Amino acid sequence: MMAASTQAADWRAVVERAGFMGTVAAGVSYEWQPEHAVDFSLGAYPVDSKTFYQTNFVYRYSRWNSPVGDDMWRPLQFGFFMAYSLDNDRYFMKSPDKYPYPEYYDWTALRYGLEFGTTYTFMPSRIGLAYRLRIFDNGVIANFNNSNRNLQYYMSSGFSLQYLF
Repeated sequence: MMAASTQAADWRAVVERAGFMGTVAAGVSYEWQPEHAVDFSLGAYPVDSKTFYQTNFVYRYSRWNSPVGDDMWRPLQFGFFMAYSLDNDRYFMKSPDKYPYPEYYDWTALRYGLEFGTTYTFMPSRIGLAYRLRIFDNGVIANFNNSNRNLQYYMSSGFSLQYLF
């Protein structure tokens, strides 16, 4: 049983409360080695009561894969992500009201950043739970260049529910 849980080439269906990846996102994850995985998902997010969509890509590296009984825990994962708007290239042309001013973000269709997280997979049921913390590209820049680093505008977290095929 444990050998099957650490084999490469695992596919997962993923549903997330995803922060920057969308209020809700759904997609697939492919793991070609226990340490390396990629995710692709479609996310949805509201701006002023209108729903917009984006595609998301994540590369994730898991240095430690720790068996816990029949289960598998990946205590520290890190990687990078990209989010691409499907809204006619207007991903951040209008910032939601929670941001300090209307043009808070630069106008672009592509955002990218860093991700940190952890995943616990219950192998008998093949269900996984994950927590992710993501920092946008301009958040990483702000962290180094600004004395007023209000990272709440650049950082988000999310939870993921996964089913291992």
